[in-house]
Amino acid sequence: MIAKTLGVFLLLAAAELRAQQGEAPFIGDFANATALQYQVFAQSGSERAWQANGFMNEMQKQYSRYFSNWTLKDGARVVVFDNLEDFRAYAGPVTGMIHAGLLGYCHLKTDEAGNTFYELVCYEQPGMWRTLAHEGFHQFLGYELGLQVPTWLNEGMAQYFETSEVVNGRLRPGLISKAKLRAAQYLIRAGRAPALAELIQANRATFYANARVTYPMSWALVYYLLNHDREGFRNSSFRRYLQDLKMQRDDIASFQRRFGRDIGQSQRDFEHYILQLEPQVE
Repeated sequence: MIAKTLGVFLLLAAAELRAQQGEAPFIGDFANATALQYQVFAQSGSERAWQANGFMNEMQKQYSRYFSNWTLKDGARVVVFDNLEDFRAYAGPVTGMIHAGLLGYCHLKTDEAGNTFYELVCYEQPGMWRTLAHEGFHQFLGYELGLQVPTWLNEGMAQYFETSEVVNGRLRPGLISKAKLRAAQYLIRAGRAPALAELIQANRATFYANARVTYPMSWALVYYLLNHDREGFRNSSFRRYLQDLKMQRDDIASFQRRFGRDIGQSQRDFEHYILQLEPQVE
């Protein structure tokens, strides 16, 4: 399924669970909050539905403002379950697998009328808002760049933006997660971090099969590329790289052109930079 659609974009842990799945509840029975770009179905009731609707619309507005030359994207459906079991029953047929750390996913869905849209699915847990910000960014990037977003970039950027906060009406993205930073620094110190050339060329199947390594390292690479030169996004090589992808240029050649052809030196600079960082949020 991952190879056929833009997105089942998963927040993964290492081990798969063979959980027994019951029949998922009918989401048409959930509370429905529809406004602006989003239709939200919430199992726990109307208050949660409207909270999620407001959050998703605000995040999409902030993403659009941050990438200031990009137009506001089409909306999506959001489904919020109030328990893990119903979430897994709904997710199983879509993802084809159930993982211990699967908190949410985003995929392109076609309804019976032939309408195609993104559906974001999660369940209520302490990190739910971070999950919605992560999956909402997948939707935003997918509408902007299309079906061929490099996996490291898609997952790295979603992780980078999931820890955003809004200050005085403006998005402050990329707050450093303690867990992600600790994982990336451990992999670098242990000599287990993949070579940059390997990471940026990994296909979806390889990326998700090695999630304990590829997730923290893709976050670390995006953080490095967006912050190490202190130019700000608007004047950055990262912005020009995204523009290359939007124009459907080769992603590997564009990466080398924008960030340097000496991958070995880039690897050393990248790893040194990440090892100096300090966490900002849990």
